[in-house]
Amino acid sequence: MDSFYQFAALISAATWATSGAFLKTMNFKKYFTFPFYEGVISLFIVGFIILILQEWQPIINENISNIFFFTIASTVSCIGTVFYVISIKQNPIGITFTICAVSTILMSLFLDLLLNGVKYNLWVFIGALIVLMSIFVINFESFKDHKNKSLFGITGGIVAGSMWGIAVFFNDRALIESGILTGAIIRAIITIFLLGIFSQIINQKIEGTKDKKEITKIIIAGSLITFSSLLWFLSLNTISGSLTSIFGNTAPVFAIIVGFFFLNEKIDKFEILGIIFAFLGIATIVIGKG
Repeated sequence: MDSFYQFAALISAATWATSGAFLKTMNFKKYFTFPFYEGVISLFIVGFIILILQEWQPIINENISNIFFFTIASTVSCIGTVFYVISIKQNPIGITFTICAVSTILMSLFLDLLLNGVKYNLWVFIGALIVLMSIFVINFESFKDHKNKSLFGITGGIVAGSMWGIAVFFNDRALIESGILTGAIIRAIITIFLLGIFSQIINQKIEGTKDKKEITKIIIAGSLITFSSLLWFLSLNTISGSLTSIFGNTAPVFAIIVGFFFLNEKIDKFEILGIIFAFLGIATIVIGKG
């Protein structure tokens, strides 16, 4: 059954990668704008799911400690998302995905080992290293192009990935006793609340738009991130935080595959090599866990 939840993390990576392509083309100048709208979209989608499934009662009666852990995770994740937007606006999308993915995986592994006492065999670590290597190989050409890199954007990617890794730890703790929808609805509420307040305090007012194309991009990207988060929670609820991070941060791989089959994009030799490494790493982890 673990394989199914690992697959959920891989689908999460694919939807996240697709959302990044939409985000890259948006015209917002304020970094809080899209994360705020994504929070609103997430609140509507998750609220609708809860209403249909009639799951309000468990959320209302939720344990205070679980709400506390989810709140910390949501706050840290919200900060990470703002830095992710900063990074993706400053750097090529491949570089942003690479830096965020590596930072999230390393932070998750570190916290799992240090605080959760999770111990993996040698094959799992080898698989993780192969996945990390694949992400760098895929974006080798992007890193060679010094003109397209911003130190501010790279720092933003490192902070974003590290924040998400910390959020994984607290979400993992809360999901021991709580449910996926509780975590998702708290994440949406905290995102709206924090960005709504701080947008007024630090001159990052939420931008509006009447452009139908921009509105469509916001709705699609926000919906993709929402479903990506739900799949992430589903995976995290069953397997460890670090493994969810490893599988969930293969977004660059799926972005290339989707582009090749559906958008007629070319794949260079480094990307082919990176894809091979990525699936080899994933297979090594699955076999190592088995």
